[in-house]
Amino acid sequence: MKKSKVIVVSGVTGSGKTTLVSALAQTLPDSAVISFDDYDIDALPSAPAIDTPVAEAVNQYDISLLMADFLRVYGQYATVIVDFPFGREHQRLAPYIDTVIYVKTPLDVCFARQLLRDYQQQSAQDILKWARTYLDFARPIFVDHEQVVGATADMIVDGTLTVSQEVAEVLTEVGDSLGNGSESGSI
Repeated sequence: MKKSKVIVVSGVTGSGKTTLVSALAQTLPDSAVISFDDYDIDALPSAPAIDTPVAEAVNQYDISLLMADFLRVYGQYATVIVDFPFGREHQRLAPYIDTVIYVKTPLDVCFARQLLRDYQQQSAQDILKWARTYLDFARPIFVDHEQVVGATADMIVDGTLTVSQEVAEVLTEVGDSLGNGSESGSI
């Protein structure tokens, strides 16, 4: 079995993780994607309370299903790209990770993106409720997340760049370890 290169893309909600993961998957042939969002891990009964500090909460998340799928594709593809908010902080995934990319996006931009993505069909009251929750509760969690997960990333990508600029930066930074030249953009 060959060893896959494992790239984890992390960031807070609305930072552009999923967009970058999709673009990398289209750019890197022989790649597979595993996405945290496909598993509803934060909705499991075993998930920690939402206000648990990130450093304490990470390893309380049960990522068994995600890991089972990850191990199914690991070694089958040249590159496995994981859309995972916790970087290398989770002890079950950490041993497999070659590179963690943190998409750092100003929190006001993340907030606006989340509104555009998740609240288009919601009432003004629902939007105002989320804005209050964000200010009182979610924003401090996102700041904590940036400090904990962003601090251990191998690469920080500016989430306000265009997707093609982000991909170019990633390929320049990790291209050689993927077995491709940064100019080619492919393996």
